[in-house]
Amino acid sequence: MKNITPKLTLIAMFIALTGCTTNVNLSSKVEVPTQFEQTQNAATSKNAIEISRWWQNWHDPQLTQLIEQGLKNNLDIEIAKARLLEAQAMSQYTKAELGPKIGAQGTAGLMHTHVENPLTHRSYDREGNIQLAGISASWELDFFGKKRSDRDAAQAAALGVQQQVYAAQMLVTGQIAESYANIAVLRQQKDLLKQQEKHLLQLKRYAQGRFNAGQANANDVLQIESQINAVQAQSSTLEAQIAGNERAIAMLIGKPPQGFRIVKSAVDFLGVLPPAPQGMLPGEILERRPDLRAYKAQVQAYAAKLASAKADLYPRFDIQFLGQMGRIDLNTDIPDLKGWGNLLNVNLNIPIFTNGRIQANIDAADARLKTALLQYDKALLQSLADVDNSYQAQAALNRQTHLLQTAYQQAQKQAGNAEKLFQYGEKNLDNALTARLIALDYQNRLVQSRLAGAKNLINLYKALGGGWQE
Repeated sequence: MKNITPKLTLIAMFIALTGCTTNVNLSSKVEVPTQFEQTQNAATSKNAIEISRWWQNWHDPQLTQLIEQGLKNNLDIEIAKARLLEAQAMSQYTKAELGPKIGAQGTAGLMHTHVENPLTHRSYDREGNIQLAGISASWELDFFGKKRSDRDAAQAAALGVQQQVYAAQMLVTGQIAESYANIAVLRQQKDLLKQQEKHLLQLKRYAQGRFNAGQANANDVLQIESQINAVQAQSSTLEAQIAGNERAIAMLIGKPPQGFRIVKSAVDFLGVLPPAPQGMLPGEILERRPDLRAYKAQVQAYAAKLASAKADLYPRFDIQFLGQMGRIDLNTDIPDLKGWGNLLNVNLNIPIFTNGRIQANIDAADARLKTALLQYDKALLQSLADVDNSYQAQAALNRQTHLLQTAYQQAQKQAGNAEKLFQYGEKNLDNALTARLIALDYQNRLVQSRLAGAKNLINLYKALGGGWQE
């Protein structure tokens, strides 16, 4: 009985340890609302399509073509995909670590022996060959889930890297669309500057005539000339900005910027904006955001690493097997030598005293997991705020654009009336030209408001998790 008791005690301890599991609370402390404040409509499958490929809502073939090229050729996306391949390979590596390792070896050689007998003064020569073959296997038994935890951590890390690919896609689509919108508004502003320069030149001729007639001083002419110079300088700046946005698009779609140009589209990109997407529910849409999905994967990875760190408290078992056979052939009357042998070895490693290293590693893993959970909650709150902020801003910008449209129409009417009154001799030319310049200024404000609305709409699509596809 004395020999049996220690064995039973060891078995009981083993059973108790194998029953230990790591329980980690991975739930978020943020209560996700049932709907956004700015949209009340029910979600539909059509809404999801509009979100994933939102640029098609503009019905601009050139924009669609540029974005499709960007999704296919952008280098940032390709870099993210290359990193994903590395992460997936590491995940496969940790998965392979769960199984046994088996190897084979073989040896073949020739043997020559020369022996001299000092007593008989005779020598003996023997020749032959040696053939040996063997197999070895080792397997670490994962009773406490350390290797499984390492595998889960690697899989979660790969999932997080996958989200980086989606995030890169979302970023590229947004950047292309914003640069495309910049080009559209810059060209409109350039046309407005041409009209403004035309009216300023008319005003200059009028002021010069009055100066020649002694009805105005030279400062009036100089003031108009300075305005003309400012308009011409601004026009040159707009040309450079257009070229800069074209180069930005070229890099985003993987083309050399030299010689790359964006032709003027037949579609008025800023004329009529698509309506803001409706029917988006927080619980569904937030699952589409790559940043939140990445934070989720990070939480899962750190939870698995914590479980792996706790598994170091428990014993580790591994089995090793070595088998070998062979023969030796000699050119003598002695029969060939044949034989085989094997060795089975079971190892047990129990941590007894580590000077607090294991516990310190557990504490660090636990702290990293808590940080990851807090980061996820913070990102979740920010995501909820981003959506409603973008919806509210879109409503305000739509209202602003509508009011500026009305103001521009009124200024246009006033400018037309002033020109008619000038023709009837009831208004001076400077009054008519000034009214026209005011109308052009309102038109420029209207264009800027439309640009702000387009960019905010793009940000709204991104806030809802649009612009990427699996």
